Amino acid sequence: MTEIVPASVRLPGCTPEPLMNYLKALGVFRLVAEQADPAATLSWRNGVAELTSNLGREALVDFFVERYRPTPIVAPWNGGSGFFDSGREALDVMERSDSERLRLYRETIGMIRHFIPSKKPKDENKDALLIQCRSKLPDEIVPWLDVCFVLGEERVSFFPLLGTGGNDGRLDFTNNFMQHVAEVVSLRNGAAAPPLSRRFLESTLFSDVLVSLLKTAIGQFNPGGIGGANGTQGRFEANSRVNPWDFILMIEGTLLFAGAAARRFGVRSGLRAVFPFSVESVAVGYGSATASEETSDGSRAELWLPLWDEPATLAEVRHLFAEGRAQIDRRQARNAVEFALAVNLLGVNRGIKAFTRYGFLKRNGLAFLATPLGRLDVELRPKARLLNDPPLADWLDRWRRACSDKDKTPARYQAALRRIDRAMFAFACRGERGDDAASLLNVLAALGNAERVLSRGLKFAAEKYLRPLQGLSIQWLEQADDGSPEFRLAASVAGIGGQRDVVGPFRVFIEEVEATHYINWSPGNRSAVWSNRPLASNLAAVFRRRQMEAFRAGLNRVPLNSPRPARLDDVAAFLSGALDEDKLTSLLWAMPVLKWSDAEFQMPARVADTVLPFEFGVLRLLVEHHRLKVSSDQWAIGDDGEPLSPDPDVFELLGGGRADAVKAAVDRASRRLRSAGRPVVGNRNRQGTVKRSLAELIPAVDPERLLAAMLFPLSLRDLERLANLVLYPPESQE
Repeated sequence: MTEIVPASVRLPGCTPEPLMNYLKALGVFRLVAEQADPAATLSWRNGVAELTSNLGREALVDFFVERYRPTPIVAPWNGGSGFFDSGREALDVMERSDSERLRLYRETIGMIRHFIPSKKPKDENKDALLIQCRSKLPDEIVPWLDVCFVLGEERVSFFPLLGTGGNDGRLDFTNNFMQHVAEVVSLRNGAAAPPLSRRFLESTLFSDVLVSLLKTAIGQFNPGGIGGANGTQGRFEANSRVNPWDFILMIEGTLLFAGAAARRFGVRSGLRAVFPFSVESVAVGYGSATASEETSDGSRAELWLPLWDEPATLAEVRHLFAEGRAQIDRRQARNAVEFALAVNLLGVNRGIKAFTRYGFLKRNGLAFLATPLGRLDVELRPKARLLNDPPLADWLDRWRRACSDKDKTPARYQAALRRIDRAMFAFACRGERGDDAASLLNVLAALGNAERVLSRGLKFAAEKYLRPLQGLSIQWLEQADDGSPEFRLAASVAGIGGQRDVVGPFRVFIEEVEATHYINWSPGNRSAVWSNRPLASNLAAVFRRRQMEAFRAGLNRVPLNSPRPARLDDVAAFLSGALDEDKLTSLLWAMPVLKWSDAEFQMPARVADTVLPFEFGVLRLLVEHHRLKVSSDQWAIGDDGEPLSPDPDVFELLGGGRADAVKAAVDRASRRLRSAGRPVVGNRNRQGTVKRSLAELIPAVDPERLLAAMLFPLSLRDLERLANLVLYPPESQE
């Protein structure tokens, strides 16, 4: 007995795009495995489907032309299905045939005629007919029914892949399927196949045979083949043309998708239909995206179709599609952004190499088209877990629901949400490696922008039950650090904590919130002083307000404790105006949402040869209450040194708007330091008498920017460094 050696046949006509070609590959594979070779396998290699079975090219063509038994594709609940007044011709042809290959088709039609009504059922009666079909038709038909609809407790759900139950508007897929079967399959026992059947099939599978396509509708599955305006040369409109085998194998391929009514963790709306790899649309990741494509009027859903490069059996592929899961930890992905993140986290870990993304979008008048939206390779990116942080996921879910009514939701909230979605999707889908921190930082900046927008619409937040974003993992500090001075400065300021319920954390000074165990909105909170002013003006206002509240509460200092003190070279860059202030502003709004109680203290790097404005060092020594002592002929901060008490009047001078504000503030600060026995360099001669104003010896610095720089927390080591830069050495060195 001759052993049959499996043959691998490439199917150039079966590619990931358009949707019709992907479904054809599934149809060919399923039918071969069910009707010819149970050991057949399918894989995707170099953008083409590859079938491995005991059928070579010629045997594969012979199988479909001579032995293939069509699945009974029927939809008696639709008016155009042929069971009622219109479209009866194709159904009658199937009933009159005597081919053994169509026996199950004839029997199924006969069964349906026993229980369907004489007229097309009205919408309110359609559910009852669907139930009858599900219970009375043979098991061979059940996969087709499951891919058309799912019967839930509350309503019937239709899979967008097949429109609204096997039809797309007036185009009934089942009626067209029967017409095309009659064009390529023999209807009589012993009769030869129609003359062009073989050539049509070879063109469908291998794309190396030219045929004249039939003038008929293809529906949503092949946007490039629907015809229409500018679809051809020399005429205004082109006709929709189809290879009948394309349509047949495409519909046969849909049977590998099976919906299931299931409760899935993270799905809030109760018992609902969950179809394989189908999620809600999010208009990001493609150039033509518009906000309307996130509504039911503009989009039905998205479908992410898996590609695998290792041969898989039909049982394995059935399991893959039946499970159809894209999970983020224990939660099922609900929209396109979450699906992309699930791919990053290998929530779909079944040997899948990539996903091809389709959106069922309204792109042809009122008709929906299966529009290719790109491809996402499956790649493990552990940092994607930050974007699945439960506080963030819950907050985004609430915001998405709040913006679900596009017509009534103000544009600024929708724009803020789209910016977040774009940043998260870009992180998930970027092709290059090594830029995780920069991509995550874009997400963080988008979150900061959204929090700022929300803080200005507290009425909207209250109506939609949107709380301030809070409690995000402190891992953002390490994993989103792009090494920029903007990031480090934002972290230093955002980490400023509260002081015994007397002075709140930095966050209460930029938005109307109260900080207790949780962060809650607090309309009218007078601590919040941030506005539409430039960054330096806002930071200066925060410092002055924090100083006022501290002294009003009886504190002898301005509390600036932070687990991430600023670097002196970063402060110098801010003072010189060399930073990206838009980026810094966004991060200052985003970083307070982190769970700072989990942050450990981190000493900033010491950068040699940092050049700082002299007046900054003089003034910064009077922000906090410290004691300076002599240690190894240097100034040091210690408990037994002479106290340096803050002087609020120094900073009032900086913020007073005087033309000589810096000169006046530095002179006053110098006198305060000299009175404590800590004379400032250039402010005295050897005899201790004043030579001239220190402000006359140093270049001018913008007073408001100088005041803003007082807010940056510094480590004790850097404060000691400032002291040794601006003060005369201790007397023992003279």
